[in-house]
Amino acid sequence: MAVNTTQVQKEVRAIIALLMKRPITESVAVEVETYEGFEHLEIVDGQWVGFDEDEFMAGEEHGRIEFKLLLSLGNHVQQQHLGMVYPGDTVFVLRGSPEDIQLKRRPDIAFVSRARVKPSKGYIYAAPDLAVEIISPSERPNDIRQKLREYLEHGVKQVWQIFPDGQEIVIHLPDGTARTYRPGDVIDGGDLLPGFQLDVTAVFAE
Repeated sequence: MAVNTTQVQKEVRAIIALLMKRPITESVAVEVETYEGFEHLEIVDGQWVGFDEDEFMAGEEHGRIEFKLLLSLGNHVQQQHLGMVYPGDTVFVLRGSPEDIQLKRRPDIAFVSRARVKPSKGYIYAAPDLAVEIISPSERPNDIRQKLREYLEHGVKQVWQIFPDGQEIVIHLPDGTARTYRPGDVIDGGDLLPGFQLDVTAVFAE
């Protein structure tokens, strides 16, 4: 099948023009996400980040863990009427406005308590109460630390970092404390997710 070079060049020019626009508005960001390969981009300090596709490669293991957690968290939150659980394609703007997005992130899984849920057809302009990140081996340590810091500084109550290679779940709190859970441990939802318990062994089981 022949490649339409003219059409390809036109699309390249269009996406470059979009990426150059400042400030980055929600309408521009949404349009950028319609282009294949650009849907994973995030915004930090008003600039696009995430052009290294290896950082966003999600294999079978990532998908399996994400599915298990979505199912477990989602069922409990729905049954107990605790709020909403969102999948990884949900955008949270931690800083900025629809006219000037400064910090845009996509947690792999997010939870927002019932009192804070505001139905919207667009981005969510608030931090989730819980942000879950499944860490891939290709992610740079500095980027992992930066994202953790951003979440906690902007009001996230718990950040769960899941390390499939080491079979560890590290839960970070705003006061700077962290606790590591391994297979054989059970995570208790506490005040954030009353009644919720997560068997770490089951999370990493094939």
